[in-house]
Amino acid sequence: LGSSVAHARASGAMGAAAAGCLEGLAPGPPMPKTITLKYFPMAGRAEPIRLALTLGGLQFFDQRIPGQDWTDKYKPSMPYGQLPVLVVDGKTICQTKAILRYVGKLAKYNKSPLYPKDPVLAAKVDELLDAFDDLWILLAPTFLIKDQYQKEEYRQQLFAPGGVATEKLAIFERTLADSGTGFAVPQAGLSVADLMYFSFLCVIRSGFLEGLGSELLKGYPSISKHKEMVANLPAVKAYYADKKRSNPNDVPNYEVFSPGK
Repeated sequence: LGSSVAHARASGAMGAAAAGCLEGLAPGPPMPKTITLKYFPMAGRAEPIRLALTLGGLQFFDQRIPGQDWTDKYKPSMPYGQLPVLVVDGKTICQTKAILRYVGKLAKYNKSPLYPKDPVLAAKVDELLDAFDDLWILLAPTFLIKDQYQKEEYRQQLFAPGGVATEKLAIFERTLADSGTGFAVPQAGLSVADLMYFSFLCVIRSGFLEGLGSELLKGYPSISKHKEMVANLPAVKAYYADKKRSNPNDVPNYEVFSPGK
């Protein structure tokens, strides 16, 4: 009986080891035949998704919906009445972070997916994606302020010394300063968290949010260094250099996404 138990245990251990070895050889998720990203003709919340698709070499139709067509023509057919929306082989995926995680599982950079397979690293990426939502929640109500002066003043107060948004930026700065690799989640390598960092912080200093300018992040050396790192990735640099692709509607506010800006 003892010999049988020992044999069973040994067989189980070998089986587990074999399964672990084979896990690395397991095929990734199936690649879609068609991908359409629906958003407005701006960077906004779709930009990290565009960059993830671009870095992964995934072909996609970048459908940029004019604002004047949104309410009557497109909004009623959107599941949540919002954009961005990703259509994959006819199936619809909504919500920015859900789309970003999905694309991150498909897209690879240096042979590693932009959304980690390791559960802990994936959770750390999610943590940062959620943290940027906290910053957006502070800014979103300012779009409802009708008086232009009050709107700009309120935004500037958010990012003034001691401001609530300034506290968020300090956390983002410290996260990058403590990274030994330069990436938002050090052990994950380049991930969708880095693309969110890059895209969101470029948007808020691009001039899109009146009252906030390109000098906004000058006091944050680690954020600035990270921005340049992402902007200089060959695929990202080429994407923004090709304005017909990155900014086909020739809208303002895209200059800050390029290196040195």
